[in-house]
Amino acid sequence: MPASMIVFATSASRHGFELDDVTYAYQHIIRRRVMQHDGETYIKFTGRHHGDPLVPSIEVMMKHAADGRVIVFHVNAEQGNFWDKD
Repeated sequence: MPASMIVFATSASRHGFELDDVTYAYQHIIRRRVMQHDGETYIKFTGRHHGDPLVPSIEVMMKHAADGRVIVFHVNAEQGNFWDKD
């Protein structure tokens, strides 16, 4: 998918992570859940993080919008309760 089709929302950079971190984590997925809501597909996943031994994995939430864009709206170091929330 062209990078222009990926939107990295301001909320996604809140914890200092960047699109490169999300790309690496997606290529090294640990766990993933796909959900449907109002015609859009939401993807929640954890994946390996690179470059910081204190942050071995990150959590990501994004949606594949009906118009074809992928909107990344949450990225953080993986928290213990990430999979308990929707």
